Amino acid sequence: MNKDAVAIDELAAAGADLTVPRNVLHYIYMPNKEEAAAVARELRRRGFQTEERLGADGVNWLVLAVHEMIVTKALISSTRQAMETLISQNGDGEYDGWEAEVRAAKPN
Repeated sequence: MNKDAVAIDELAAAGADLTVPRNVLHYIYMPNKEEAAAVARELRRRGFQTEERLGADGVNWLVLAVHEMIVTKALISSTRQAMETLISQNGDGEYDGWEAEVRAAKPN
């Protein structure tokens, strides 16, 4: 089982209602500010909110991309592929994964 599938299973085990949209954060690292800005521009064009800043390593630039979606294995897989394609088109960066809020089901 891949990391994305495991993460989705962990969301469900934590009580997340996987039928409702939730904020999903995607972590992208690019080797310089210019490449990070190019990736962020394209992600904003695609409807993401973005933040760019120097990464914790003090060398690479983080592009934090946020959008709301229903988390499914198929949608996360296609989003990962789109992110990796975008990164390769704009330099030599890395897609470092995603995280999502749990957002439990509302009681009846």
